[in-house]
Amino acid sequence: MNKTTKAKLIVFEGPDGVGKTTLVSSAAEFLRQSGVPFLSLSFPGKTPGTLGELVDRIHHTPKEFHLRQLTPLGLQALHIAAHLDAIETRIRPALLENTTVLLDRIWWSTWVYGRAAHVEENVLSALIEAEKLFWGNLLPAITFLIERASAFRPEHNQETFDALSSLYKQLSAREELRSAVVRIANDDLQVSEQTIRESITSILSL
Repeated sequence: MNKTTKAKLIVFEGPDGVGKTTLVSSAAEFLRQSGVPFLSLSFPGKTPGTLGELVDRIHHTPKEFHLRQLTPLGLQALHIAAHLDAIETRIRPALLENTTVLLDRIWWSTWVYGRAAHVEENVLSALIEAEKLFWGNLLPAITFLIERASAFRPEHNQETFDALSSLYKQLSAREELRSAVVRIANDDLQVSEQTIRESITSILSL
């Protein structure tokens, strides 16, 4: 990374259904109004013609690809591949061009959802280590962990949602030793948006 760049990597994490997409959109609008060049992406991604889009489709509609079985380990390996592709082709170039990146999910979700699906921890950690190596010294300037007692959209039952939330809390406690983590209790949208805008204002020196 160019030492003179002011661009930052800003990550949003949390279980499905906690409002990440809404908060990313709000942050994007704030950057737009502030005149900050930015790129908003999600992992694995939905941009047409990318590996991320293909992995997203395989994840959600495996029958479309005539897949009779997709194991949790295989799925997370595909996610890592999509992440590596996006880092190389979009994220790193954007940051080098002084464009801030808003990223909906990072490898945290690979770890949380993999562990929730009982993927062997040593194998999962080895997959994630490949992504960490590729990120190199490029750490998020801030990671917003979005939390709720229950999901807006019940994509999982409450027991699964609670298990995912617990895994995210464990991981955030570990990762906040490496880079800034802000936990957002997303019970009041306006409060959540204001907290995020204040944090972004601080890290970008707006």
